[in-house]
Amino acid sequence: MVSMPPQHGKSELCSKYLPAWFLGRYPDRRVILTSYEADFAAGWGRKARDLLDQWGRLFGVSVNRRSGAANRWDLEGREGGMTAAGVGGPITGKGAHLLIVDDPIKNDEEARSASFRQKQWDWWQSVATTRLRPGALIVVIQTRWHRDDLTGRILEQARDTGHKWRTVKFPALAEEQDVLGREPGEALWPEVFTRERLEKVRDSHTNYYWQAMYQQRPQAEGSAEWPDDFFGPDVWFSEWPQDYDCKVVALDPSKGVESKFGDYSAFVLMMVSRGILYVDADLAIRNTSIIAEQALEIQRRFEPDWFGVEVNQFQELLAGDISRRAAERRLLMPMYGIHNNVKKIVRIRRLTPYLAARQLRFKGGSKGARLLVEQLRDFPNGDHDDGPDALEMALRLAGEMLARSHDCVEEILFA
Repeated sequence: MVSMPPQHGKSELCSKYLPAWFLGRYPDRRVILTSYEADFAAGWGRKARDLLDQWGRLFGVSVNRRSGAANRWDLEGREGGMTAAGVGGPITGKGAHLLIVDDPIKNDEEARSASFRQKQWDWWQSVATTRLRPGALIVVIQTRWHRDDLTGRILEQARDTGHKWRTVKFPALAEEQDVLGREPGEALWPEVFTRERLEKVRDSHTNYYWQAMYQQRPQAEGSAEWPDDFFGPDVWFSEWPQDYDCKVVALDPSKGVESKFGDYSAFVLMMVSRGILYVDADLAIRNTSIIAEQALEIQRRFEPDWFGVEVNQFQELLAGDISRRAAERRLLMPMYGIHNNVKKIVRIRRLTPYLAARQLRFKGGSKGARLLVEQLRDFPNGDHDDGPDALEMALRLAGEMLARSHDCVEEILFA
């Protein structure tokens, strides 16, 4: 699964060179290439064919001249070949050992159409994946347009089914933990799209399009609660401070009345030191037994002063289960029940002064912390807000703990 900005060479790599190389190495296997239009797919089919026609001698193969159309061609004397077709249409012929889906969405109108996205998903399930041979490889490469585009829908399904996808995201301007090792803000293809040019593109586009098409991080439509500069490179830290005022953990099991289907259970670990709130997170979809065991593991590893658990509705039973398991293993568990009587969106907005004052720092290299920051950036329009909810609970817990042990908690939280 490859996500890249427009005009950065993704089709050249994956729709021209990849199929030609694959058929050169495996001449008895079949490739199916699909894209938003049949003609566009055929154009890349022609380029792959011509490339192999020119350099096939390196692999000892050649294109069959009697079956060399751009949208369907075969190798001479072998079983292998390539078929190109449009996304949404039929795929005729033999099955695929390699299926490539290149830019399935043509434009914004298609991306914003829920009926179009559903039609494309139906095609994926009823046509594309039914052409796969046993052990087939799939490459989906696109510029992201929408959270619910084909890439987004496949990844959402994978979270439910446990299917494993290798995902590679290439933002136009590098972010924290860049896959290529770029420094934050460094351009992806500086020889063509310099940082200055990309910054002009960013300034001339709405944040919605910039984040989706160029940074490959589509957001829910609508305005986000907090500006992007609240989440710049300086919000990440590498090592926990040695001196601190308190350590707390907050758990949002996400099973209450405000939860959404597929929500994560969220642990937020917070350390307060000299007015800075250092945060790590563990967000995952898991059952209550795994949640309880993870709570014990975090207690052993982080050793918080207080361990807060939401105790509305069923969560009180979960808190009891965690306490029981801790007692059985002779683990000191400083449990603290958190009652949430205010709507979640109002609670999460309490984070605003801390974000604005740049007091929050997130653990670099942590998958959970990265997901928490993504949920903060998308709030209140994102699909999930479990991390921000647990973060607010951790902040509230730290404030209450410090208030009990210090005369003026503001001097610590706003040092």
